Amino acid sequence: MKKTALMLRCVPRCGYDNTEVRMVDLDLAPTAEPEDVRHALTLYFATRGISDAIYDVALDDDGLFAIINDEAYERRWGTPLL
Repeated sequence: MKKTALMLRCVPRCGYDNTEVRMVDLDLAPTAEPEDVRHALTLYFATRGISDAIYDVALDDDGLFAIINDEAYERRWGTPLL
């Protein structure tokens, strides 16, 4: 079975200091539904010991993205978008 990676933008909810847009790779098809993304992202953060990271999953002109609670930025995860 071939895995398909979905690169997902994660944006801070409020944008306090030390928060930025980060990218994460999830093993989902690019056509995944928002609830599938939310579930995969919940597992992604749970495996890193971060609880309650996800505020919402939304869709814009560039595709799906996640809004992440600023407290999650206290830990290392994802790749900062430069």
